Amino acid sequence: MSEYGKRVIMEMMKVLVNFEVSTIKVSGCNSFIIENGAKVIFENKENFEQVNERLAEYADCLVIIEGGKRSGTLLLAQKFVEKNKRVLVVPGRIVDEGSFAPNWLAMQGAEMILDVNDLTEVLQ
Repeated sequence: MSEYGKRVIMEMMKVLVNFEVSTIKVSGCNSFIIENGAKVIFENKENFEQVNERLAEYADCLVIIEGGKRSGTLLLAQKFVEKNKRVLVVPGRIVDEGSFAPNWLAMQGAEMILDVNDLTEVLQ
């Protein structure tokens, strides 16, 4: 996770303080989100496919900030789409590898978050 990703998460957590935010304890940005106030639903020791399935079953929506072409981000987004759940993305700079997934998903019709306050509309 880049410093940009951390910054976006910190700004989003300020907005989400009034909502119940939960995550599954895995590595990467989820660990950072937990450190900054999210409630852990369960700690996952399963493989990524099982994690993706459980996340898509549990969560109301998915917010993607970063993800490369070969990251598991696109597979996770696919699980949410299969379950008719909302996929939201924070678009990024086209020269950054980590912006590929959110930008590609936006081209496929994912909702874009252009301001952290957009989250309040999503969660209401």
